Amino acid sequence: MSQIVQNLSDISDQYEALFVDLWGCVHNGVEAYPAANEALIAYRKRGGKVVLVTNSPRPRSSVAEQIKEFGVSDHAWDSIATSGDSARAAMFQGVVGEAVYFIGEPRDKGFFEPLKLLEHPVQITCVALDQASGIVCTGPFDSNADPEVMLPQLEIARAKGLKFLCANPDIVVDRGAHREWWVCGQAATNSWGS
Repeated sequence: MSQIVQNLSDISDQYEALFVDLWGCVHNGVEAYPAANEALIAYRKRGGKVVLVTNSPRPRSSVAEQIKEFGVSDHAWDSIATSGDSARAAMFQGVVGEAVYFIGEPRDKGFFEPLKLLEHPVQITCVALDQASGIVCTGPFDSNADPEVMLPQLEIARAKGLKFLCANPDIVVDRGAHREWWVCGQAATNSWGS
């Protein structure tokens, strides 16, 4: 029989740790949800651990700064796990080669900063599509553009057999009431298959 949970406090004493989806559960892309903040703070005060989980293509330190600006309390969480950190680790292990074509905004260039956790990381160079051994996508070049504008480049990449590393598999992202295309997930679905 299913249980409908009205409040986290109804079940939280059954768990030593919570893995909590960040975007849409703790904030809406613009501001924190006060009730979520309060519930996580209360859970941690009782000794629970909270790991925030996100599809953000950024490192956890960048996400920590972002959510602070949204109003998520430092007392609401213990750690953050991002798809950006996982994708960066894969990239620096060479899963898409050394010469990569970058799809993303200039603000995400930090994705290519050396990863200190690996002993012998692959040296990554961003190159034009025709010189690339793989593609790294952190998001769209322009979140307001129709994702179809990328299809010709993606079809070339697929025909060449390039590997595609998607740091955020979302197809759309909601920032408050505004919906944006997230070409990374769209490209992975339409061009490479799900």
